[in-house]
Amino acid sequence: MVRLSTSPRRLVVEARDLDTDARVRRELDVDAPSDQAGQRAQFAAAVARLHPEARMRSFGHGAASFLDSSHLVVAHYSEADMPPPVPSEPELSVDIQQPLFVG
Repeated sequence: MVRLSTSPRRLVVEARDLDTDARVRRELDVDAPSDQAGQRAQFAAAVARLHPEARMRSFGHGAASFLDSSHLVVAHYSEADMPPPVPSEPELSVDIQQPLFVG
């Protein structure tokens, strides 16, 4: 019997409405498979529960993107013990346009 290794991770599913740009973030604590086929299947199952019409568009490096008629959905792993990111205050700075060509 072959046993695939897993590790506790947080699976994050972020959906963006294509019309309004509204965003929804859901987090699930999971045992992430170490193999890519297992990760791909886990992303597909998690997104299917939340967005049944979404179809996978790309997958790689511990993340996958999905699309349905009204949402762009991205699923990815983060460490289970890390708190969700806190939105930072926008920095007030002067943008300086760099030259297009150097030389």
